[in-house]
Amino acid sequence: MEELNWLVSCVKNVFDTLEQPVTMVDRDGHFIYYNQASARMDGTDPGSILGKHVLEVCPWLSAEESSLLRCIAEAAQFTDQYQAYIGSAGLRMHYMHSSMPLFGKNSNIIGAIEIGRSLKEKPFSDVANELPDIITEDPEMHRQIRAVDIYGASELPLLIYGETGTGKELFARRAHAISSRNRHPMICLNCAAIPETLLESTLFGTKRGAYTGAENHKGLLALADNGTLFLDELNSMSVELQSKLLRVLQDGSYRPLGSHRDQNTNFRLIAAINEVPSDAIEKGKLREDLYYRIAVGLIAIPPLRQRACDIAAIARRFTVKYGPELNPSITCLGDSAVQQLEAHDWPGNVRELENVIRRSLLLSEGNTSLINIEMITNSPTKQTATKEMTRLNKQSSLKEHLSEYETSLIQNTLQQQEFNLSAVARVLDIPRTTLISRMKKLGIR
Repeated sequence: MEELNWLVSCVKNVFDTLEQPVTMVDRDGHFIYYNQASARMDGTDPGSILGKHVLEVCPWLSAEESSLLRCIAEAAQFTDQYQAYIGSAGLRMHYMHSSMPLFGKNSNIIGAIEIGRSLKEKPFSDVANELPDIITEDPEMHRQIRAVDIYGASELPLLIYGETGTGKELFARRAHAISSRNRHPMICLNCAAIPETLLESTLFGTKRGAYTGAENHKGLLALADNGTLFLDELNSMSVELQSKLLRVLQDGSYRPLGSHRDQNTNFRLIAAINEVPSDAIEKGKLREDLYYRIAVGLIAIPPLRQRACDIAAIARRFTVKYGPELNPSITCLGDSAVQQLEAHDWPGNVRELENVIRRSLLLSEGNTSLINIEMITNSPTKQTATKEMTRLNKQSSLKEHLSEYETSLIQNTLQQQEFNLSAVARVLDIPRTTLISRMKKLGIR
C-alpha cells in the first residue's frame, strides 16, 4: 500500500489537470484516486468515492465486466473499451476507457489505473422535458422549424442535412422533445468520432468471446429501445455497416457481435449528414437504399452566411451565455462589432460564431459594457484577413506571429485570472503542465 500511495502522490498533480477521467484502485478494488474530470462526468464528489469498492460505486457491473477488477485478477491490459451507463446525476454516459494493472518494485500487482473519455453526456431532462429554442428571423429557417415540428410528432425516421456547425443536433433534440418517445432517452453518437473497428460493436453490442477482450455489453441499439437514436455524420459510417443498419430499420432485429441469437429493438432513427445527400450517394458515402429509407422526413438547415439577419441575435445570446464566466464586465455587443460580424462569411457557421464571441470576451480588456470592433479582430472578414496576410508576409514569419499571439493570449488570461495558473489552464482548455511549459518557452514569468 505504501508503494501505491507514493505513486498517487507523484502523479496526482498531473492527473488533476487532465480533462480526461482518471481513476485508480488498490489491489482489493477500492478507489484510492478519482480526479475532478471523473467527478464532473459522473456528477459526484470525489471524496464520496474514495475508499469504496468498484462494485459499490458501479452496481451495474459484475467483477467479470469491470476492466479495473479484471486488470488485477488477470494482470491484463484493456484498450478502448466501450461502456454505457447512467451516472449518479441522471446522465446517460457513453464512455471509452483503457485500463492497465500497476506493478510494484517486486513485480507484484499493487492496483490498477483507468483513463477514459466521455463520448456523450446529456441530462435526461434535456431531452424529456425541454424543447430546444432555435434563434432565427430567417423565413427559410422558420419553414424548416415548422417541418421538424411536424416530422417530430410522428414516428417517421428523419434525415437532417446541414454544414458542420449549423446546429443539426439542436434540430434532432427538438424532434425528439416533440415526439411521443420523449420520456425515453435520446442516444447520440457521432459516427466520425468512433474508430471504424469499434463502431459496429458500439452500435450492436458484444457477447463475451466475440473477439479478444470482448465482454457482454449492450450496444446503442439496445439502449435506445423505445427512445430515439441520433446518428450524426452518418456519411462517415462504412457502407457495409450502413447495410446492417438498414436491416435493423426494416424488421427491428439485430445480432450483437459474437451472438447467435437475434434481438429486437424499437427506436426512432434521426440521422444527420454534413454534405448534400445526392453528393454523398454519388461519392459512395451513403447507400442509396438507406437514404430512401430514412429521408421520409428531410430537413435542410441553411448555413449562417445565407441568414445574416440571425447573426446579431445569436451573437448576443452567446455574449449573455459566456459573459459571466469569461468577462463579467461585458454585457452587450457594440454596433461596430455587429457590423463586422455581419460582414463575415462564417464558413464554420454558428459554431465558429460561438468561438469568436468566447475568444473576444476573453481578450477584452478594461471595464466596458461593449465588445467593440478591436476586440473582434481575431475573426476577420475577407478584407481584413487579406490585409493581415499581407502584413505577415512583409514583416515576419508565421511562427513569430503565432508566438506573439500566444504570448499575448496567455498574458491577458493571466491578468484576468489573477495569475492563478489552474484557472488559466481551465480557461485556455489545456493541461496546467502544458501551460507552464509554454510560459517557460515564451519567456512569460
